[in-house]
Amino acid sequence: MYKNKFRASLIHLALSFALVSLIIASTIYFWYPSDFLGITNYKHIALLIISIDLVLGPVLTFVVFSPKKKSLKFDLAVIAAMQLSALAYGVHALYETHPLFIAYNHKGFNIVQANEVNPNDAKDAQFQISKLTALKLAFAKMPDDPVKQSEIMMGVDLKGEPDIDKRAEYFEPIENHLDTVLKDSLDTVKLFDEDNLTPSTKAFLKKHGKNKDQYAYLPLKGISGDAIIVLDKQTAKLVGTINVNPWKYAKK
Repeated sequence: MYKNKFRASLIHLALSFALVSLIIASTIYFWYPSDFLGITNYKHIALLIISIDLVLGPVLTFVVFSPKKKSLKFDLAVIAAMQLSALAYGVHALYETHPLFIAYNHKGFNIVQANEVNPNDAKDAQFQISKLTALKLAFAKMPDDPVKQSEIMMGVDLKGEPDIDKRAEYFEPIENHLDTVLKDSLDTVKLFDEDNLTPSTKAFLKKHGKNKDQYAYLPLKGISGDAIIVLDKQTAKLVGTINVNPWKYAKK
């Protein structure tokens, strides 16, 4: 009896593992670049998917499985439906919260989730992107009109309205404001001090160390933590991230 239960449970586990692996790999490839996994909520949602689809499902199959049980097909169908529902919920949550923009807004960059911004509001066509795509860099520019500036700040402070880094109508190409961005670069002397190198900093230097002086290092505020975003000083192209507390390296 237990032999059949174990066999059924292992088959269920193998099928679930194949499906979950495909989902995890696909969402990372399309929505969650590896440089940003550590500062998003990806791990929390992925853990929920794994716990239900790879643990609870096979365990329930082990419990209910009996070849002679008349309701076996119904029981297995219920378990499968529960797993698929959890998987659908997890994929939807990953879609809603994946980083769609990394927007500069006063002294640093912020991750902007897909459910926090409407790309169709953008005045610049390059920011009118599908929410199914991966992230894009943007510069959130405050209007020049003092009255409009005051309205925006009051809306954020008093009404809980989104700040400009979550409002695509204020997005402009980052390369058009590179001088402003570079003024907020972090202290690289402290960052690359040999006595204080972190594992993430060492990994970055191993990969990009020869060109490290060609890059700008700026604060990046994430969802589940902060990091340093690295940009090419000439092109404003994204180079990568360093998973350390950026505020320790702010210039005084």
